[in-house]
Amino acid sequence: MNILVSAHSGLRYIVLLLLVVAIVNAVSNLKSGQYLKKDKMINLFAMIFLHIQLLLGLILYFTSPKVQFVEGMMANASLRFFDVEHPLLMILGILLITLGRKKAEKQEDPSIKHKLILRYYLLGLIIIFIGIPWPFTHPTLGTGWF
Repeated sequence: MNILVSAHSGLRYIVLLLLVVAIVNAVSNLKSGQYLKKDKMINLFAMIFLHIQLLLGLILYFTSPKVQFVEGMMANASLRFFDVEHPLLMILGILLITLGRKKAEKQEDPSIKHKLILRYYLLGLIIIFIGIPWPFTHPTLGTGWF
């Protein structure tokens, strides 16, 4: 169990870095008039790592003692966060990023591809960032940096 928690916690930094790289890449290429294979690969790798993170999270959701469906769970901030808030925000962010990439790949105009990636990946990143149990935002949850 600890290995899964550590993998899920540590992988978040890779996922966040890949999302930031994809967003910066989209911004820097908005006016280039090109959508190269490297752009496609950056966006794809960000999405793949997000989906790996989702799979680890789903395994933890069904096996972790932090997820408990008990009476009064909505009144308990820790239980509510891990039972409802965290998974809902993460799934929403991953869904937005996945849909954004799918929409971008269907476009012919490279600048529209980059705009779609920028919009969807940035919105997804913001939602995901809000849903992460950072020690400075949720000190009572008992989560650390890793």
